[in-house]
Amino acid sequence: HLRDRRKARFVARAGLRFCDDFESKTVGTLATATPWVVQLNGSGTLTVDGTTPAHSGSKSIKVHAGDNDYDTLFAYRDAAVLPAPNGRFFVRAYMRLGRAMAGGHNSFIIADPFAMPGTGNNVRLGEMNAMLMYTIMGDGHGALSNKNFYTDGKPGVAFAPTTWVCLEMLLDRARPEIDVWVDGVEVPDLHHTDWALDSYDTVRFGFEKYAGPGIDIWYDDIAIGTERIGCP
Repeated sequence: HLRDRRKARFVARAGLRFCDDFESKTVGTLATATPWVVQLNGSGTLTVDGTTPAHSGSKSIKVHAGDNDYDTLFAYRDAAVLPAPNGRFFVRAYMRLGRAMAGGHNSFIIADPFAMPGTGNNVRLGEMNAMLMYTIMGDGHGALSNKNFYTDGKPGVAFAPTTWVCLEMLLDRARPEIDVWVDGVEVPDLHHTDWALDSYDTVRFGFEKYAGPGIDIWYDDIAIGTERIGCP
């Protein structure tokens, strides 16, 4: 059985602490269930989608965020996994955007404290200037996937709409270090060792909107580990 073989690869992967392919979820509204916590600010919706082609299997999580919705998120929280030992962990998610990346600054994946979201050295990985980017500590630090964009005007890493993309991020508090890979390839301009990070206890997925249009995003095969997970 293909799904059983794929899960076996997950289990055997070194350092893997958590994975979810959402195949065990019931199609329809995503309800709060350990380890996921639904976080909405607005009229956005989170559903288990069994219609749109998933990355694997038949189900994925669909995030629908309208133009006036701020938070449309599902948060991973499990004290047995996060904070990670020494504050170092990898997070991997397959994503499918319903539109091209926009010029506004919006977030897809957020690492921060569950009790006080958005505080401390929070990390927000998302879009800006129609490319992949992140900020740390609000807007205290930021990196575009093309650091020379404001000089050369060239686009950085952008996700093609309606295409599954593998996005992976390293967060290492001790060094400190943050790094990002797309489809298994490192994004050099998103690798930094000069900005302070925290020992995060929560990772949030979905859409946190600050500017520009809303979006539909699908997430699948989310994994967290203490070593590179990669894109099998």
